[in-house]
Amino acid sequence: MTRKIAAVVLTGMFLASIAYGETAINDTTADDATAQDLSVLRKKLSRVKREMDLLVKDMVSNAPVAGDAGLKDFAGDINVDILQDGKNLIVRADLPGMEKDKINVALESGRLLKISGSREMLKSQSEPGVVRQERFFGSFEKAVELPCEVENFGINATYKDGVLEITIPKKAQGVKEDKVKISVK
Repeated sequence: MTRKIAAVVLTGMFLASIAYGETAINDTTADDATAQDLSVLRKKLSRVKREMDLLVKDMVSNAPVAGDAGLKDFAGDINVDILQDGKNLIVRADLPGMEKDKINVALESGRLLKISGSREMLKSQSEPGVVRQERFFGSFEKAVELPCEVENFGINATYKDGVLEITIPKKAQGVKEDKVKISVK
């Protein structure tokens, strides 16, 4: 989006420089037809510049502001780190602004960890004479393939300060389980 705006602005500046720039032809020495052609060209380029200015203004005013983005792409914004020690995998997911009871974690087939949930954001902005409130509702799901098979018992999940931490014991060798629900504390 930023590159598009920059391209539009540069194009507008180029056209404006042509329209308003110095010309080698002096109005007093040019014949009437050339002067008239230049006048028409300046008017057309001036109109194009106005339209470009309106386009850029419209694009900038409709661009999402940081923090205003809805929840449509929230799952893509979840940062997940997977760490391991000798006996456990530790999965950390950044879930800012979530409520613990709206987070769901499930382990499927011994290697696929699914983190899902829903959240509601209320944004309120108040200035003298202006009040604005927006509500965003949405759900997300992020599936993470674990680097090794894990046990389906002894799994611990905690949520604190916007970070979900899941500790999962590694499986030595054994039978695969289909699906395990994990409670978040």
